Amino acid sequence: MELEKERASRDYLWGRLLALAEVTERYSLDKQSAEKRSTNAERLFVRFVEQPCTTWLNIELALRPYLDRLAAGDEKAQGIRKRYDRISDELMSVFKTTGLDFNSNARLGGEFLLGYHCQRRALYAKSETPQ
Repeated sequence: MELEKERASRDYLWGRLLALAEVTERYSLDKQSAEKRSTNAERLFVRFVEQPCTTWLNIELALRPYLDRLAAGDEKAQGIRKRYDRISDELMSVFKTTGLDFNSNARLGGEFLLGYHCQRRALYAKSETPQ
């Protein structure tokens, strides 16, 4: 299944956001050290499903230092940062324009996983091709 950029359900959008955070932090971690640890998105996965809005705030705040390192890095790292900002802004704007309740902490359903895995797959495929 391919990423459906026009799909605008709440669960699908949250899944895409979590995948974006995970892949971005993973790139930053892999670039800066040989340390292999879980990303914040991976560690907070279960909590995110239960309370997406509250958990997203924690993930977004924890991601900031990694985004700053990418912005100060080489051209590829800066491209990853720009891609994060662009996709994140696009997804956040869909919440607003469609009237979906971003602030709701209602539990996510199975469609979340579809958005998560499709977005992750698309991001990893993009990073494997020359920019």
